[in-house]
Parts: sequence; structure tokens; C-alpha cells
Amino acid sequence: MDATSAASAPLRRLGGLALVLAPVLMFGGMLTSPPQEDDSSAGYLASLAADHGLSLLSANLLHYAWVLIALGVPATLTLLRGPRGRNLTATGVALSMFGAIQMSGMLLSDWFTATMPNVVPLADAVKVFDTVTADPTLAVWRLTGILCGVAMLPLLLAGLARAGVVGWWTVPVILLPFVAAATLPPVVGAVVALACYAPLVLVGVRLLRRSARDVVRAEALAAPAPAA
Repeated sequence: MDATSAASAPLRRLGGLALVLAPVLMFGGMLTSPPQEDDSSAGYLASLAADHGLSLLSANLLHYAWVLIALGVPATLTLLRGPRGRNLTATGVALSMFGAIQMSGMLLSDWFTATMPNVVPLADAVKVFDTVTADPTLAVWRLTGILCGVAMLPLLLAGLARAGVVGWWTVPVILLPFVAAATLPPVVGAVVALACYAPLVLVGVRLLRRSARDVVRAEALAAPAPAA
């Protein structure tokens, strides 16, 4: 058996599991995100503090969903069989990993924002929160996380579509979970978002299938013989 084909099987298996599980955790995190009465800082902090346990459950689920995405997307490069779509996919992988790392790191703030209003007066918690979020470097962190974590998944899927791994329909669909979460009622938005994560699950299933022993054996047999 070709050593390269055999070595890629564990990477595909782990990457596939990560991309299948990430949407499930994202769904759980969105579903348990506490509702807030308004978009003010006070409304946001009060909503998190009202149910501390639920807020941290949501934060944990969202954090590990982004961790799984960061761990899973590199394996998508093993689905490519030639140069077609490789540069686009590699760019999407790098930027998606960076964005997922940024987004997972941002979730740390939920531990503080969910606790502050229960320890100090809400007005003091709002003052600390507004002071921290006004820092320009934090704005850069948040913006790069959102842009790379959200907008670069379509770039990754465009590369895979160009290579014939998935259909082009996956590119716009992967953007919809974030639109649904922002525009629909919480429960409805979470359900729609889960359905729209189908492209990520599809890629995960493809990775799992390509890690099967019969597929690895077939790839090894089809690999060109090394030059003498």
C-alpha cells in the first residue's frame, strides 16, 4: 500500500469527524444562547447573567465548535486529486483556520460577561464591558474573526467545488447559518442554521468515506509508480 495514501487515512478520519460534529455543537450553542431584551450593553450582560449555567453551556459549545472547524478544515486538502482548485482550497483552509481560532478565543469573554453582573452592580459591569469593547485592537480581533471564520468557508468550498469534490450549491448555502442566526427567532434560526451547515457535514462525510480501507487501497493502486 502506498505510504502517502495510508498516512492520510487517520487525518481524513479525524478531520471528517470534526466537520460532522462541529455543526452539531454550533447548533447546541445557538439553541442555548440566552435571549436578550434589547441590543444594549446592559441588555446583553443581563441576559447572560440571568442564567449563568446556560450562558456557559452555550459558550462551551460554540467554543468547541470553532475548535473542531479549525482542526477539521486542513484535512480537506487530501480530497483534491490534482492541481485544479488547490490554491483556492488552500487559501480557504488557511483563512478559515485563522478565523476559527479568532472566534474560539472570543468566547472567553462570555465567562467574564456572564459573571460580572452577579458580582458587581450592573452599571459597573456595563462600564467595564464598554471600556473593553471600545479598544481598537479588540475590534480588529473581532472583525478578523468574523470575516475569516464566516466569509472564508465559502472560499474553501469554492475550491472544493472547482476540484469537483462538492457541488457549487455549497458555496452560498454555507453563508446562510450566520444570516439565519441574526435575522430569525432563536430556535428557528438555530434549526435553519443547522440545516445550512449541510455543506460542512457533506465534506466531513466525504473525508470519512475516503478514509475507508477499500478507498485507501484503491488510491494506492492508482498512484503512479515512483521514478527509478
